Amino acid sequence: MRGLFTMPVSNMRFSTRARVALIFAVVILAVETLVTLYYAQLGWGRLRSEMMISGTITTIVCLPVATYVMKQYEKLQQMAAELAHLASVDRMTDLLNRQTFLERLDTLVTGTSPTASAGVFAYIDADYFKALNDRFGHAIGDRVIVLLATQIKEAARDGDLTARLGGEEFAMFMRGANLTRATMVADRLRRDVELSGIRLGVVGLSLSVSIGLAVHKPGTAALATMQEADRNMYAAKDGGRNAVVSELRRNRVA
Repeated sequence: MRGLFTMPVSNMRFSTRARVALIFAVVILAVETLVTLYYAQLGWGRLRSEMMISGTITTIVCLPVATYVMKQYEKLQQMAAELAHLASVDRMTDLLNRQTFLERLDTLVTGTSPTASAGVFAYIDADYFKALNDRFGHAIGDRVIVLLATQIKEAARDGDLTARLGGEEFAMFMRGANLTRATMVADRLRRDVELSGIRLGVVGLSLSVSIGLAVHKPGTAALATMQEADRNMYAAKDGGRNAVVSELRRNRVA
């Protein structure tokens, strides 16, 4: 008990909800004190008979204050959630940004316990994107990025992580998938991208992606798996692009 009362005030921490409750309690106490003092001037005999009036006045005054305070608290919570979302996603595509993806991936796969997730990491890169930007302009390039992001979202399952790592580079972690399943998903995505150029209505525009896959096992560093997938993605490009390559199959799937 002594330690509690000798604790410096600067070391105390209050949550936002606790602060709201404290302010509300102070407001109620202040109003009730003022009302009590007012009726005390009328004499203690009348004070007893006026207690119901005092309680009614307190309720009338405090209820709007409490309602306002709680609404402001809810607005602050909503704003905090929106800011957290904006800080975690890529503005153009609404996929996770690189930092958030790495943080969530690390949380998901770290350790050797049953809760640590195995799965397959896919590194996805748009082919000839610089040439596309130079020929058709950055506005078309941006539309291509958004289109690719949409197709990656559609390919992902609940529980998978998807991200734009930067530029024309994307990533997907297929949680719990084996290599056979991941290869099917990646190759379907590759074919969908190949057929999607017509959606943009740009004459002469063709799209394709190179995808590298790497199997992640619990206990392995997430960064090591990503690097393996990155190497396989470059192997896909070296093999002619528009391909899916895994560490177990250094040949084109397409």
